[in-house]
Amino acid sequence: MFNIFKKKTKTNMQAWEYELLKAVVEKLPSKYSFLKNQFNVNFILDIVPNELLGHGWKRIIVDFKLYSSYKKKDVDYKLIGINILNTLDKCYKELQLDVYDGIIIGYKLNDEGNFDLSNINIENIREIHYENLDRDTLKEIMGIVDEDVFNLLDINDTFKIEVPEGDFYMLKDLGDGNYLSMDMTGAVYGMIHDPYEIEKIFENKESFYKALKSGDFNITSYYDKKML
Repeated sequence: MFNIFKKKTKTNMQAWEYELLKAVVEKLPSKYSFLKNQFNVNFILDIVPNELLGHGWKRIIVDFKLYSSYKKKDVDYKLIGINILNTLDKCYKELQLDVYDGIIIGYKLNDEGNFDLSNINIENIREIHYENLDRDTLKEIMGIVDEDVFNLLDINDTFKIEVPEGDFYMLKDLGDGNYLSMDMTGAVYGMIHDPYEIEKIFENKESFYKALKSGDFNITSYYDKKML
């Protein structure tokens, strides 16, 4: 997962692409209606080129603290077959949407011409589903974990968070955009969005597992103290 979080700063997003994506989402079949509410200025903060996926791909930057409000489990796919009429050459151009955790995190359109937003064709729309690579990566980092520890966490629902402080994998969704997470070395962190804080709690995964099993570390108590 790419860096889809950003503090509210000056945006690179162009008005035409925001309106284009909003029109496309409005046109989608009812099963994708959950995407409509995401198109508001509080959640969609920016749209920038995606350096990793190459030409035509853009990343959609969303607000970290609102992420959990729109999140939907096991909704990870690419939507293809969306065609929009370009008014300059009178040809349809394909737009692809990237959806992760039920969040629209990117799109691809190999054209920046003028588009007829009343002429969006979705007759050939279909989903290409992703494997949960983030889950597989986190399980590899975690190594062997006792079942009683595993059951206290949200490993199967993990996602990668990329922020200036580094790359993290969500271990436990604490609610309201707050998480326990693990980095690539196995260190464990608390990630609190308001006020923004990334706190290292355990230097390594072994001490984290041991503290969970013994009760020396309680996730609920940790969160409650952070919220005081």
